[in-house]
Amino acid sequence: MVQTKAYGSWSSPLSAKILAQKSIRYGHMCVDSGNVYWLESRASENGRGVIVKRSCSGKIEDLLPDSISVRSKVHEYGSGDYIVKDDVIYFANAKDQCVYRYDGKLQQLTEKVNGIKLELADSELLETSIIEARYADFVVSKDNQYLICVRETHFQSKVVNELVCIHLSSSDEFKPVKVIQTGKDFYSFPRLTSNTNRLTWTCWDQPEMPWDSAELWVADFHKDGRVDAVHKVAGGLSLERKESVYQPEWSNDGILHYISDSSGWGNLYSCRDGVKNALTPIDREFGIPQWSLASSTYVITKDNHIYAVYVQRGQQQLCHIDVSTGHIEPIELAIKDFGEHLLLSKNKLYYKGAGPEISEGIYEFDLLTQKNNLISLEKSFPLPASELSIAKPIEFEVDISDIDKTKNSKTRTCHAFYYEPYNTQYKAPGNTAPPLIVMSHGGPTGMTTSSLNSAIQFWTHRGFAVVDVNYSGSTGFGKKYKDRLIGNWGIVDVEDCVAVAEYLVKQNLADKDSLLIRGGSAGGYTTLCALTFYDAFKAGTSRYGISDLECLATDSHKFEARYLDVCVGEYPKEKQTYIDRSPIHFTDKLSCPILILQGEDDKVVPPNQAEMMVDALKQKGLPFAYQLYKGEAHGFRKEETIIHSLNAELSFYRQVLKIKSDEQIESVKVENL
Repeated sequence: MVQTKAYGSWSSPLSAKILAQKSIRYGHMCVDSGNVYWLESRASENGRGVIVKRSCSGKIEDLLPDSISVRSKVHEYGSGDYIVKDDVIYFANAKDQCVYRYDGKLQQLTEKVNGIKLELADSELLETSIIEARYADFVVSKDNQYLICVRETHFQSKVVNELVCIHLSSSDEFKPVKVIQTGKDFYSFPRLTSNTNRLTWTCWDQPEMPWDSAELWVADFHKDGRVDAVHKVAGGLSLERKESVYQPEWSNDGILHYISDSSGWGNLYSCRDGVKNALTPIDREFGIPQWSLASSTYVITKDNHIYAVYVQRGQQQLCHIDVSTGHIEPIELAIKDFGEHLLLSKNKLYYKGAGPEISEGIYEFDLLTQKNNLISLEKSFPLPASELSIAKPIEFEVDISDIDKTKNSKTRTCHAFYYEPYNTQYKAPGNTAPPLIVMSHGGPTGMTTSSLNSAIQFWTHRGFAVVDVNYSGSTGFGKKYKDRLIGNWGIVDVEDCVAVAEYLVKQNLADKDSLLIRGGSAGGYTTLCALTFYDAFKAGTSRYGISDLECLATDSHKFEARYLDVCVGEYPKEKQTYIDRSPIHFTDKLSCPILILQGEDDKVVPPNQAEMMVDALKQKGLPFAYQLYKGEAHGFRKEETIIHSLNAELSFYRQVLKIKSDEQIESVKVENL
């Protein structure tokens, strides 16, 4: 019997506990000799990073001792945490950030360097005490003599990023670490030719981010670990423009390939003897923003065919590229999100995939039979297919007539995915519209996808509508769309989130008196700005969000320390702009309840950001709830945190919107409500 109950009050078997128990984050992937490996961050094990192997025979097993957690903290976001070569695993250990080798027994390769001197260049020693040395983005030479990677060294007063080479001698002593490239603020993508004679990498300097401007370099790599004949191939800054280069790869015959946004879109190129050739000259994005290391969106076969993933209307599409003819042939699959790793081994592609009706898993695509198979352990989605709310891509217009009167266009087109409230056990009373949750993704240079997401179904199955916004500045829609955010963070992203809510109200798809907004990290900042500078929303939730841009500019980690120079303006030269766009300075404009969720160990957005906002809310007497989670960093990984934070948010919304429900969940205390 279908029950008639108000939107937002519906009960659901999809509990926060079920979500947390099934909460596995798939991380970095590798292939080796036909075996595929992936990293799982398991909430049930307090976020421990576990390397999982699926052998050619189909056997799936966890590797490494239970005491080991694999995770690199380079750039704070990490990834590229390990590599596998000839059945030997080289990895970054989460606890001490040292590099280890595992081939049935555990061997530490780099020394914990706290408090000692470290070689930064061939002739330079820095006397300052070292706090920690971190390693990521590994490549092993063909002769298994060297491990090349990014090293990020944290001193008391500075952070230094370099490319280093670890000699893999057979002794049990710590391996010598030799600096092979230094002087740039950041390095990534060290890649060797199959005969190990040529090395390529990307690098960039502050204040640029890698998706705005990054350089591609090449050098000769010698058997003694030296590099010479170093020269730049592409990318970086010029008088006319900025060029970002992503994911260099060598073909089997030694031809360099890479992705560049020089055309206005992230397209594939090859470079042979200094001659560059555009392989995919179409208006599609083949690259993704380099938030994490060692990502990949294309592979090259031994006979020089390319399989790649591009973005179209916010969804990813697998394709085959015939380099000899230039023909690009889409491969139709139900998968619309291929994650950050597309890998090739023995005529098979491997990737982390998901789709609007398909939950995330590790997949194998056979190039010969064209069959696509799930190879990770089968985990049924918590809801049957008949209960799912499916993502609907939408476009909406944002009025800019009052912003820029010099342009002919009075609107800008933006993108989002809309999810209707759906539960076959319930229907809402006639002539009512659902409460709407506007989701703003992190980054802000990032992209949301249409993948089946239990965290979204958690809301839709309870009678909430959800819209997941790819606001101006998101990737996947071309360089011009991404560059809308330059100098405009805290403005265009907020305008787009407000505009999509108003658009859905006009379409009778949302209740104008029950509009909510939520976001994490950069999305948390967008949320706080929307709640501070607009009156569109009834309430909102900020998860480890930013309230004071000045604090972020002066207290952020190295990777993002100058990010705001691009998104907001040069600091302190444009200090007033930072003040004007910081919600913390305008709490007098707040008039609605806020839920703030924060990790105590967050280094990306430190807890003081949340605490300043909470103090201001207390002083004004506004309704709020605040939860500080011990042992959590940037993004919640522990099972108990995921459970508590989801239930707290649901309880918060129902209290604020005065929605009565028979569902029994732990209630969060809302101060001053």
